[in-house]
Amino acid sequence: MEQVFKEMPAPALAKGLVLLEQLAVDGQLSLERLAARNRWPKSSTLRYLLTLEKMGAVRQHPDTRHWQALKILHPLTPVADSLRPYREQLPQLAERTGHCAELYSIDSNRVKLIDRADPETDEIVVAARIGFERGLTELDSTAALFFAFIPGHPPPPRVWVWEEGEKVQLTAAQRNARILRAREQAFALDVDFNESGIRRFAIPLLDQEHLQGILAIAQRQTPRAEREVERIRETLAPLATPALFSTH
Repeated sequence: MEQVFKEMPAPALAKGLVLLEQLAVDGQLSLERLAARNRWPKSSTLRYLLTLEKMGAVRQHPDTRHWQALKILHPLTPVADSLRPYREQLPQLAERTGHCAELYSIDSNRVKLIDRADPETDEIVVAARIGFERGLTELDSTAALFFAFIPGHPPPPRVWVWEEGEKVQLTAAQRNARILRAREQAFALDVDFNESGIRRFAIPLLDQEHLQGILAIAQRQTPRAEREVERIRETLAPLATPALFSTH
């Protein structure tokens, strides 16, 4: 096993990840036991643990002196083959639009963020991280597409949108009109920027009549935001899957 680490570009990093996984699976362990299990010197094992501690990934119990994991490693949600091409295009979409590009999966009636890419020249300002599930009581662009293309899942009676910095409840007529428009156009745009200054453009990704995912651009609120609307729509348009069933 030690030979495997020696062949890696960063052996210490690999060993730190091994320790983190062992603590996450087996619970609290002493320095001595970790060193013995891996056949590493105690001094090296302690150095890896202290580094993980600095990163907030592990801690040492003050009484028992045993180490425990504060974070775990887990694989990202597998991407369906039909969504993989969109995932590969996220960096290019981010560069072309100048905003964060997001890919959502539809899993067990949930809209879940499974990947994202930011423009290289900008700092990360969008709060949503991979694994984040969008709430369906806020009828933003992603929720509008969800209800538009999941016919067996009606929207809740009370939904709201961001408008001029406030949460505004929609009437049943407004709610239905927004969902119908998303279905007819195979496109949705948030009514306004949310409290974090983000507005999303979104398109459905359909496999036959089944909604498999949603592709979105999270636009930041800037003085040029309104001038960017058509450019972002035109960038997304070639990727949109046409609506496949009647709206009436």
